[in-house]
Amino acid sequence: MAALPEAESLQELEQVIVPTFTRGAVSQARPVVVVVAGQPGAGKTQIADLVQAALDRRGGAVRICRDLYKSAHSRYAELLADDVRTAGVGVRLDTRRWQAVLENHLRAHGFDAVVESALADPEEFRTSSYAYRRAGHRVEVVVVATAEAWSQLGVLDRFLSEAIEGGGRYVSWENHDTCARQLPTTLAVIEAEHLADRISVVRRDGTLLYDNELVDGSWQRRRPAAERAVAYERSRPWSAQETAVFRRDLARTDQRLHRDLHCEDRRLAVQRDAEPVRRIAQPRRRAPGVDYHRLPAQEHKWVFDELIAPSYLSGIVSRDDPRAVYVLGQPGAGKLLAARMVKRAMRPGATQLVGDDFKASHPDYLRLLDEDPRNAGAAIRADYRAWFAEAEEHVRRRRGDALIEGAPGSVEEFLSSALPFAADGYPVELVVLAVREADSLLSTALRYARSLHRGGYPRFTSRKGHDVCFHALAEVVDAAQRHPAIRAVTVIRRDGEALLRQEHSGGRQAAWALAAERMRPYTEQEAMQFLRLHQALRRALPQHRRELDECAALARPLMPAGMQPARIDRPRPSV
Repeated sequence: MAALPEAESLQELEQVIVPTFTRGAVSQARPVVVVVAGQPGAGKTQIADLVQAALDRRGGAVRICRDLYKSAHSRYAELLADDVRTAGVGVRLDTRRWQAVLENHLRAHGFDAVVESALADPEEFRTSSYAYRRAGHRVEVVVVATAEAWSQLGVLDRFLSEAIEGGGRYVSWENHDTCARQLPTTLAVIEAEHLADRISVVRRDGTLLYDNELVDGSWQRRRPAAERAVAYERSRPWSAQETAVFRRDLARTDQRLHRDLHCEDRRLAVQRDAEPVRRIAQPRRRAPGVDYHRLPAQEHKWVFDELIAPSYLSGIVSRDDPRAVYVLGQPGAGKLLAARMVKRAMRPGATQLVGDDFKASHPDYLRLLDEDPRNAGAAIRADYRAWFAEAEEHVRRRRGDALIEGAPGSVEEFLSSALPFAADGYPVELVVLAVREADSLLSTALRYARSLHRGGYPRFTSRKGHDVCFHALAEVVDAAQRHPAIRAVTVIRRDGEALLRQEHSGGRQAAWALAAERMRPYTEQEAMQFLRLHQALRRALPQHRRELDECAALARPLMPAGMQPARIDRPRPSV
């Protein structure tokens, strides 16, 4: 601590702090104190400025903010030069003393006040509220609800702006996180104990999210829920525009950190906090380096426990001899109808696990489908694959039959799912859909067009995603037919006709049956159906005509000779 001697501290208080911050304040018959709350970097100052402007119409108000007094401390600049992260702690004793004296002064004179606070300590607010009410003040609270990524970025941006001018207040992650964590707790205490006459929750742009007023000892407008309003706003998925603004500001701040901050020691002191998006998004190995839609661990667990498990895992029937059946095919192969057929053949009570069901449980998925239907699944893949693995484990623990529908991306991905079932004594069988590449590609476009026509959320698998699964399926079948943990592999057509069933390991019949059906020439009827559907989709999806024509080009070599393009004869020399 760098506390000033008592005489020097008193001199600063009487000659600088009190005259400066009470200048222009007017005594009121019914004074009001407005506490503007939020974690560091949340945007309290901008909201407090609006409140101050409103109160100034009554004659003038006192601004209470501990950060404003730091610059008056004679040792603050020296502490900043030594360590930007702990300078505020060094002068905390004096600034708290000055704030307490200033608040006593304004209460005694009946001044209006605007107080910026993190509301990290319920007991501190309780004491302050009692003191203001004894002095005749009306107490109001305005909470700025801001996502932690934005507030951490705000802390860093403020530091860089002040550092250029020779200052540089900086709040450590530990302090920021403590304030963010304690704020909802304090809000709950305020509402439960009626410590404020009015409480509002706003966004940093001033949008009102929640408002409640205490009248005759009870909240009049709604049930107390300020802390829930703050939690909801912090976890609210960002729009595409908000995400773009954040990424732009994050990149700009990162550039300023290296361009404008010339002091190497200061740059190193804050550089580890230069990616605040990692407070809500997870690091990843591939570009862009951050998984923007990865849920925090607590929310990920809540979705599984409260949404997925009750919806899809509540009807498990325990068996002495449980079994697991996989229905596999590339996107557009017709897995949904095939899985229904297989489930009818299984014992009652089999649990069907479908990846698309888990995708819909992700809070970002429907918005992503609307903004980018081709990459929505990939954006939330980490969460829904983790939920899928948890669901499989849930079924295994209860010894229930499992019907698993999927489009494997690799042999490793399939084995990581199937081998735990085999290890727990499940006989594992595969039902593989043998469908031509052009047919499944066209089916994905048809599904997309139908969703658009119904006005729902369209899902359109990307060509890259389809091709990965198409080629991986052949590798999975080749590995499964020789793997001792796989009991049987059945290859079927899209219409459910069985082509081959290979039991136990050994041989490559299943892989050959899959390859043969994928290369089987079209009958005349099949070719006509394909071409009619292709033409209809070209009219319905004009923006995707090139891709649809590429799909038709894959099918042409397998069509009857009369439906293939005319061949160009070889040139012949003249006589």
